[in-house]
Amino acid sequence: MKLNLKQFKTKPLNDLNDSKLIEKIKELEEIDYSKLSSPDLPFFHHGYVHTFGVIRDSLRWQWRKQLVAGILAGIFIGVAYVAVVFATASIDNVSVKKLLTGTLFSGVILLIAFLGGGFLTAYFWMNKLLFTKGERWKIYLKACGLVYLGNILGIGIFSALLLLSKTFGQAQIQMIQDSLIYGKMYGLGDQLKSGGLSNITISIVFKALGFVFASAILCNFLVCLAAQGAKSTKGNVVASMIMNLLVIFYFSLAGYQHTVANWFGAWFALLGPISGTGFTLDVNAGWLFIVINIIPAFFGNWLGATIMTWFIAIFNKEFEVLLIKKYRLQDLKMEFDNRQNS
Repeated sequence: MKLNLKQFKTKPLNDLNDSKLIEKIKELEEIDYSKLSSPDLPFFHHGYVHTFGVIRDSLRWQWRKQLVAGILAGIFIGVAYVAVVFATASIDNVSVKKLLTGTLFSGVILLIAFLGGGFLTAYFWMNKLLFTKGERWKIYLKACGLVYLGNILGIGIFSALLLLSKTFGQAQIQMIQDSLIYGKMYGLGDQLKSGGLSNITISIVFKALGFVFASAILCNFLVCLAAQGAKSTKGNVVASMIMNLLVIFYFSLAGYQHTVANWFGAWFALLGPISGTGFTLDVNAGWLFIVINIIPAFFGNWLGATIMTWFIAIFNKEFEVLLIKKYRLQDLKMEFDNRQNS
């Protein structure tokens, strides 16, 4: 029995009366979903099927859990960056510095995997489904807003405590300024570092925005692959760890722009000049960093995820159709139960 997917994904649940709801449930129950749980699924299809379920369920967490998951992930980013800063601050060899940065920062994903947490950019894995109505915008936007707020707060709390504890010496402070703040604003950062706001031109601003945006697109190509790659290993914990570490290592090694991780630099740019801990930043650097890096990185990450998930979904089309029907059936049953119990 071949069913038209559109009849299951376009109509809001509230628009279905009880008889129509039961009719849709029966139609969807007639479909064979066994293909989704087959042990013979190739690794790449297995990863798609299970990532779909895990992230979809994550989007439906209760709001407190969403916020706390974001805060935890933000703290873990801070932990990883402290390791990066101390390990690389006194190294002059650029290649060694990049290799260490990639290796240490990729540990963030293991902390989240084993201790819990949520990343905004991981939720972007669902982007393609928003345009085919496989996911609802209202649920998606609420979850993304809460987890991103948590990410920002988590990094902010950790950064403030680092400044209060005077954790960093002058070498580490200089490294944060040069690499994690000025360096992530490209040419505009160079101008701020050498001459302040007076040297900034419109041309420099737009070039910096363009560089950040393009780099952020590339970043979320890899983040989406990391999210799915860990689920492609069919439950092998060691293989999942390797997949996570490998892909995140590639993105951090290349220095691609990540709208969550870059809040570490943003918070230091905002708080450093007023902390009395040795930062020599322009007091406007923090707000400029948000405009030049955080905002375009957000849109670049989002677009990068949309492009990559579109390709991934095309490659897994037959499974996407089944998954949308399966979870539509789940939603219909929950709606029916709620009506019966109300």
